[in-house]
Amino acid sequence: MNRILWVLPAVLFTLLPGLAAADAVSDLRVNQLEQDIRELKRQVVLLSRQLDGLQRARPDRPVTRDVESPAPAPSTSWVDAGKWQKLHTGMSELEVMTLLGPPSSAREMDGSRLLFYALEIQAGSFLSGTVTVRDHVVAEIRKPELR
Repeated sequence: MNRILWVLPAVLFTLLPGLAAADAVSDLRVNQLEQDIRELKRQVVLLSRQLDGLQRARPDRPVTRDVESPAPAPSTSWVDAGKWQKLHTGMSELEVMTLLGPPSSAREMDGSRLLFYALEIQAGSFLSGTVTVRDHVVAEIRKPELR
């Protein structure tokens, strides 16, 4: 028993530097992710300004675009009704995607962005809901319904 008590501190002092290094690596990864998010937000602002400029340059021609943004693998995390209960107007688009996951598709039209969440249940039957975003803020929520 005494032998174990003498060995235990030596083992702990051997493992502590490794644990501290792992924690430092985690901190670096978190910092890198935060920096990446700031860069993406900056790019979104720049692209929004460019789109606004294009819309002002051609007021006679409304800008409507269909932007299909399929997820690499269909995500069904949004099917959880509890997640939709947490949604509210005023949330940011990023908060919505953090909560529900990536949308099945998205469409931009008349200054709004519609995030579509859809899942085919059987041929011709879909469970689908939408979140409408204006100026990067949730303006309307249509909870999933069977259609």
